[in-house]
Amino acid sequence: MNNERRKYPRVTVVGQANILLSGVVRNGTLMKLSPSGIQIECRCQLVEQLANSKSDSGLFPEFELEFALPDSGGNKKHKRARKTIKSTCHVSSCRRQRQDSYHLGLDFVSLDESDEKKVTEYINHASAAAA
Repeated sequence: MNNERRKYPRVTVVGQANILLSGVVRNGTLMKLSPSGIQIECRCQLVEQLANSKSDSGLFPEFELEFALPDSGGNKKHKRARKTIKSTCHVSSCRRQRQDSYHLGLDFVSLDESDEKKVTEYINHASAAAA
């Protein structure tokens, strides 16, 4: 019996994320994707940069995120085509895993309608394949 209490389904996604914060691009590794956000693994430098950019009220700043989803369509010729997603995000959770590894939960603040459709299609396809 599935006791999943999350509002949105989450699926595993493999790839890299680029985070643009204060003119500096940092990288992270994609982990989980949902319609409302994404979880990435990142290095300490990104977390330190985010912490240094916190507002007076202690909130992390919003930043630009870009990542690619693999093509989930059935066309084998274009199977390796990538769908690039761009969004403004903010940090909803930050957990230290190891000395230099953190898991960041990111919420999509703004996601273009076409990118939202790509995310939804990818989640639906991945969920159906896992069932």
